[in-house]
Amino acid sequence: MTGINITRINHVGIPITDRKKTLPFYRDLLGINVIPSQVDSEKIVWTQLVDGAMIHTIEQAESWHIAFQVTDIDATRKALQDAGFEITGDGERHDGQKHLFVNDPDGNRIEFATESGRIKNDRQADEWGYTS
Repeated sequence: MTGINITRINHVGIPITDRKKTLPFYRDLLGINVIPSQVDSEKIVWTQLVDGAMIHTIEQAESWHIAFQVTDIDATRKALQDAGFEITGDGERHDGQKHLFVNDPDGNRIEFATESGRIKNDRQADEWGYTS
């Protein structure tokens, strides 16, 4: 056992150039719901499929990543560090979701995160994903 227990894909981060150009594709054509962002960045639009998986469209080059949902973030951190991987970022979002980033052996940015929505909050998103 590695100490990493992946339960699902939590989200995929996709770089975009302009939310007003791209969001209608995801929101209107594909029918993916815009939800409140749980991070303090106006560059990220959080969208969510019916099954809870998310797509984060990010107005920033080089923002592609996949996030695996894990049952235990501390065990995941230890297993990654024990395997020689450097944690390149970590934290906790407004909804209590804990996360960390590593680069895989080819340099791809990989995120590991706990379940979303652990803490309820009053964040609201408008139709373009701007959250207050």
